[in-house]
Amino acid sequence: MHLRRLIGLSGVLSYLALPGGLAAQVAGGVEFYGALDNAAPITRTIGGLSLSMGTPYLGIRGSGGLGISSLTTNTFGINQGPSNLVWATNADLMFGPVNARLGEGFMPYAFAGIGLESSAQPAVFTDAIRTWSYGGGLQLALGRLLSINGEVRSRHLAAPATVADSQFVHGLEYRVGIGLHFGGGRSRSSVYSRRTADVPPSASRPPRTSRTTWPVSTTSASGAARRVVPTAEQYIGVPYRYGGTSPRTGFDCSGFVQYVYGIQGVDLPRTSRQMAGAGIAVEPSTRSLAVGDLMLFAQGGRISHVAIYAGNGRFIHSSSSGSGVRYDDLGTSRGRWFADHMVAARRVTSDGRIVVNAFTGGSVIAFDHLDPPDSAPPPSK
Repeated sequence: MHLRRLIGLSGVLSYLALPGGLAAQVAGGVEFYGALDNAAPITRTIGGLSLSMGTPYLGIRGSGGLGISSLTTNTFGINQGPSNLVWATNADLMFGPVNARLGEGFMPYAFAGIGLESSAQPAVFTDAIRTWSYGGGLQLALGRLLSINGEVRSRHLAAPATVADSQFVHGLEYRVGIGLHFGGGRSRSSVYSRRTADVPPSASRPPRTSRTTWPVSTTSASGAARRVVPTAEQYIGVPYRYGGTSPRTGFDCSGFVQYVYGIQGVDLPRTSRQMAGAGIAVEPSTRSLAVGDLMLFAQGGRISHVAIYAGNGRFIHSSSSGSGVRYDDLGTSRGRWFADHMVAARRVTSDGRIVVNAFTGGSVIAFDHLDPPDSAPPPSK
């Protein structure tokens, strides 16, 4: 009874702790895992299933599995008794990008929780040991749907000792699994909306009119494109910050592009995906790009990074893997990652005239979430 109350309370607390702006990013996953407890003289191997749900950096996970335990008592590790059928369940509070779907690469996470497990050599299958545990892991994301996970858990008794508790397996539990992920706003990835209620707090809110144009400017957009690269160079070295829109605190990729174009009197949308939905399309190749064009890159099947083309294969951007605002070159080993992930380009200018929204009905792509960090290799020393 106490365990069920704790599990319910952990779910309520995790929900209340979620910022309202993250609620729309709820995602989940299913994982098939195998676990090993090797604490002499008892070895337990368990296979099972886990379900997780949460926002990118805070969630809950429930798991359960069946397996066998064996007893080894001599110095040669020879099994001295028959194997026993055992089971284990856990309810964990997760900290880290286990539901983030941020694209490719390694992502660490931590967890803490409570659980039930059978004794190592149960007299009755339903004998249960109450435990609490904590640990950490590493998730290797293989695109937006699949991941490989590895973690280690330290488990401890959560109740006064009983007869069953005397067979509690002391030691570390090692676990590996294959995860399938879902949700996280994917259902809205191709939806265009007239609403402006989803604009993030850090973005300027468009005027309350029946149509929104892009870009909105009081200067020549053609001149702005020529001047934007020298303007952007002034901020080289400003650190990367997720969601950042200011040189005082740092920039993310789209916050930087929006800021430097804003200095030239051109208003751009807040995120790279919104920027990809307006303006004039340009072939994403160095043969077609002009200075000031927006280069758009995709990770995990969706546009998530933007940079400003500076000519001769070079571009300037705020990169998490590059630690902030910097130049990169498509011809380098690091630049080849960006060349392989470039999927679109947009032009702010057209014969010196201000470009209106490509969607002539006046709709805009609704904000769903901020641009994630890029997964490019770090710069060479």
